[in-house]
Amino acid sequence: MDPIAYQKRDAAAIQGQIVSVRGNVVDLEFPESLPPIHALIRSGEDGGVCIETTVHVNQRQVRGIALNATAGLYRGQPVWTDGKPLMAPVGEALLGRMFNVFGQPIDGEPAPVGLGYRSVHQAPIELARRVTSQEVFFTGIKAIDLLVPLERGGKAGLFRRCRCGQDRGDHRTDP
Repeated sequence: MDPIAYQKRDAAAIQGQIVSVRGNVVDLEFPESLPPIHALIRSGEDGGVCIETTVHVNQRQVRGIALNATAGLYRGQPVWTDGKPLMAPVGEALLGRMFNVFGQPIDGEPAPVGLGYRSVHQAPIELARRVTSQEVFFTGIKAIDLLVPLERGGKAGLFRRCRCGQDRGDHRTDP
């Protein structure tokens, strides 16, 4: 299933409207039936704004977190969902490639074909099947694999360095 296919509204979609927008927190109303928790909801032009359901507020409203900018959303704007969660691509064709959170390539190359998709909220591997030996986890990103190899199953974070004011020479030092 292609994540881009979520952008098209179909007749089977659960439809509702925006009640309020507070930053990335969006309250939505669905008069007939509520989408499940973790459902991906689309709104905006061509379904460009993605909202993930986090809480059922009451029998008609859900609260969600927008996964991209909420600029242009307004009260009463239509929303729709097919009730499926955010899906991430999986497969060998991903090695060495860069993708955004929606599974779309951001490295300038065409999208690989023949990929499988899995929910980002699927259950973890059961403890009995986990590997307890140390092995290197290859990300497919040369700078990470060579300079800072990650341990499979370990905890690691990738952060971009902020050079706030350092390039302009306006940082101050105490005497």
